[in-house]
Amino acid sequence: MKRLLCAMLMLALVLMFGAGALAEAAEVAGRIDFTEDIAPYDGKWVSFDDGFRLYVPGEWSRLDVTEEQAQAGLFYSEGNGGSDTLVGDVSMGVAVSFATAGELGTVDDLARDYEAVGFTEVTKLDLNGILAVSFVNRANGYRGVAFFHPMVPGYVLMVYVTPCGEGNQTVNDVGSAILCSLSPRGAYE
Repeated sequence: MKRLLCAMLMLALVLMFGAGALAEAAEVAGRIDFTEDIAPYDGKWVSFDDGFRLYVPGEWSRLDVTEEQAQAGLFYSEGNGGSDTLVGDVSMGVAVSFATAGELGTVDDLARDYEAVGFTEVTKLDLNGILAVSFVNRANGYRGVAFFHPMVPGYVLMVYVTPCGEGNQTVNDVGSAILCSLSPRGAYE
């Protein structure tokens, strides 16, 4: 009886939170359902204890995060070391960081905040079931996605790729695949 009651409570919670997510998802520009075969590279999944994962090029290596970067919220970095068989002599990488959400509580709030501080091409998306905001910072040569921490309220996680890929379709495609691969950890594991 206890198990049945617990299962019913869990189902009610899932339906309650799922309905809220669907209501907010209706406001997004689109949904992306990533599969490994759309990536222009042979990759590897990198899973984060924070409840999400990314599909990155297999030939890339994890980079050390400096103390200064860690204090600024960066906790993961991976790249090609200046060149690879995918993009040639283009230095390319991905980084993941966090920040407190402060007064931001919805994806709409997050999008407005990114626009207010000068990011361009701000778009709300559903990435494999994660509501996110994509953004571009051309002046500093990166683009990324931001989303609310799936397990710890009050935090926003950001995934950045550099460079933006302007003028180089392969760089653009690799960066897009990494960002579009953002998915809940365990969804496919």
